[in-house]
Amino acid sequence: MWKKILTAKVTRYLFSLILLYFAFQKVNIVALGKDIISVPWWVIPSLLLYLFPIMILGGWRWATLVLVRVTFTDVLAFTKAIYLGGFYGLFFPTPFAGDLIKWTALLKKYPNISKTRFVGSVLLDRVIGFTALCFVALVAICFGKLFGYTFPNYLWIVFGSLNFGLVVFYCLAFIIDFEMLIKRFKKLEKLAEIVGLLRRATKSDLILVFGLCLISEPLWMATTWFIAIIFGLDLHLLDVLIFMPIIALILVLPISVAGFGARETLFVYFFSSLGLPADKILAVSTFNGILGIFGSLIGGVLTFF
Repeated sequence: MWKKILTAKVTRYLFSLILLYFAFQKVNIVALGKDIISVPWWVIPSLLLYLFPIMILGGWRWATLVLVRVTFTDVLAFTKAIYLGGFYGLFFPTPFAGDLIKWTALLKKYPNISKTRFVGSVLLDRVIGFTALCFVALVAICFGKLFGYTFPNYLWIVFGSLNFGLVVFYCLAFIIDFEMLIKRFKKLEKLAEIVGLLRRATKSDLILVFGLCLISEPLWMATTWFIAIIFGLDLHLLDVLIFMPIIALILVLPISVAGFGARETLFVYFFSSLGLPADKILAVSTFNGILGIFGSLIGGVLTFF
């Protein structure tokens, strides 16, 4: 197991370095570094404070899938566990690995809830979150086309197919006994598990969780706009809301470490189409990644409390 984890981590480090090389090869790295270092000290704490209510929404989502009745104390407990998961994710080849163990922080507080329910809720939250992200990305590309933004044609096919596939999946999951049908195939056991979780959850909870995802996604993406203002990049909020869902959906693929390399490449690819300078775009992207690391480190601090 650990050999596989190490191999995946090394592979992602190499791929990140390759992508970083191609992204930064035509940029004055020394000047870019000075720009990042010159950012006032209070910026990161301020942005982390802005992100805290978004993390609260994440805790609310997760708690809704686990508990019958959710209180604010429950939401705080689940939010803390999410921070811990982010911290654990720094040491695994994919942030999803942090999800696999973050629920362990809740075992003492909720001894009557089984481990299976916790693990299932994490998986279900991921599935609904991915569904919301796919929907937001499709809406973004549609509005982008409406407002004259340029997108590769294959993105329409990919995102359209993703959303169509998800609609079909949810219809099959709730209309027919899809779970029993796919259980016959061993390779589809994980899919059968997801279907079972969906069928056992109440529809009102699923709708609430999906709605919270739709609220939190744009709020989280607006962070890039705030960072752009700090670096003096003439990036409008609409630009961010159009491109960031697409970038975020592509970054779901576990191809780099903490998104470094892949994020910079995607930022330059999309935002440079607006005529913006590559050095400023890379400064915003790199600072975005640094902010993500600081956010994950909060989980490390919380391990002492």
